[in-house]
Amino acid sequence: MTTQDRARAWAEAPVGLLRLGTDGTILDANDTFWRWTGRADLPVGEGGLRLADVLTVGGRIYWETHVGPLLSLQGTVEEVAVELRGAQGRLPVLLSVARSAADGPVAYDVTLAAARERTRFERELVVARAEAERAAARLQTVQRVTEALSAAAGVEGVRRTVLGAAVRDLGARSASLWLDGARDGLTFAGSVGEHGSVGEHGSVGERGAVELPPLHGQRVVTASDGVVIVPLAGGRSVHGVLVLTPHDRPGDDPPDLAVLAVVGQQAGLALDRAAMHEQSVSVAHELQRAMLEHDLPADPRFTVTSVYRPGVRDLEVGGDWYDAFLVDDRTLAVLVGDVVGRGLQAAITMGQLRTAARVLAGPRTGPAALLDGLDDFVTRRGVGFMATVVYAALDLGTGAMRFACAGHLPPLHLRDGDATFLWEGRSTPLGVPGAGPRGEHEVRLAAGDSVLLYTDGVVERRDRSLQRGLDLLAEAAARSARHGPWTDGLVERSLDSTAHERDDACVLRLRWHP
Repeated sequence: MTTQDRARAWAEAPVGLLRLGTDGTILDANDTFWRWTGRADLPVGEGGLRLADVLTVGGRIYWETHVGPLLSLQGTVEEVAVELRGAQGRLPVLLSVARSAADGPVAYDVTLAAARERTRFERELVVARAEAERAAARLQTVQRVTEALSAAAGVEGVRRTVLGAAVRDLGARSASLWLDGARDGLTFAGSVGEHGSVGEHGSVGERGAVELPPLHGQRVVTASDGVVIVPLAGGRSVHGVLVLTPHDRPGDDPPDLAVLAVVGQQAGLALDRAAMHEQSVSVAHELQRAMLEHDLPADPRFTVTSVYRPGVRDLEVGGDWYDAFLVDDRTLAVLVGDVVGRGLQAAITMGQLRTAARVLAGPRTGPAALLDGLDDFVTRRGVGFMATVVYAALDLGTGAMRFACAGHLPPLHLRDGDATFLWEGRSTPLGVPGAGPRGEHEVRLAAGDSVLLYTDGVVERRDRSLQRGLDLLAEAAARSARHGPWTDGLVERSLDSTAHERDDACVLRLRWHP
């Protein structure tokens, strides 16, 4: 390539090419640069136009504070984004500068590449990234609320979860919940304030505080005052509405109606599940109550009292059960058992075991033989595997009490203010194969002695050892016995000091007074 050809290529290059002096004065420039700037009529050379003169204010400052010092330190700068003040407005360019290797007045060689398309791409990329971040944030909000709703137990749990999420996740300043019935039949179900304190049903001062606009099916509605109405739509009907009052602080984003619509649907489905769950729980509770709330035998030779406390934090019924009945005129049988599992199936299983125990009990059937019979029942029927039972038979004439424990906690014997656990007569839970013959033991009760049968919910807690729970039960029972005749209230107080509120707790107390 000849010198003339190189000069032509330099002049017609699609990028701006410049040669600068040490002070940034333009010593030479190609046609592309002059076309971009529209400054071809200005003189070049010493005292003439400088590159900084054709940059925007921001570009000029950047040239002076960053590009110049970098050139002094390293002799080159590559692809710095600046803007030219061109003939048709601002032109984004990528500026690359290198120290010239040639002798003479030329200090730097400069390349300017037009970056209008690149700048547009970068701006679109920034917008897309911001939208992706907003979408991810919306998805996280929906996932967080959905996870909380899936863990909510019953309608009350869903109510508290929805109200809590309103200010914590959905950005509302306050919210109220209206449930049950059609549009004209909505009833106030609670509210939440700016600081997240969830009010109870029918909180004073909130009832009727929000005037609900007409609803349009299952669509989120924004009222004229900015209040947002979110229908809680279940599978077949709308269970109610969540009324949100947004923040009015400067810079706050408006409510995300798409997120609110999804949350409303998830809350409606959670209410569907809660209603079905509570219905099955109600059936299980009624079944359990029908089996447990029967008249205990009354006889001047003994007193039998019982307390059954379901776990207050769990809507499902447990498998704890008890029974007491006269085998014949001389023998009283008392039982306490615990079935593995919870819910309706556990309630059915405990009923089957209770009935089987009554059928098997007889004057000549000792505790060990009765447990063997229950083993056969569990094996043949395929129910009650690993259930635990303690069975005791008291001779009302002599006070001799024979007992056996199939994996159950030991009876507690109370005499003259002293409490002793009866650890004899123990064997494996029901249905365990190869356990061998079951044993039993006999203890003689004195007049006024008591025996407590109980379930693990009375003594077991995660924050303490089993031995500590047993010690507390013995202390509470002995203390109550020393204070006089054992009444239901005293049984309750013994449970108050020992029972775990997450699990069912059952206590059956037999007192012999011939």
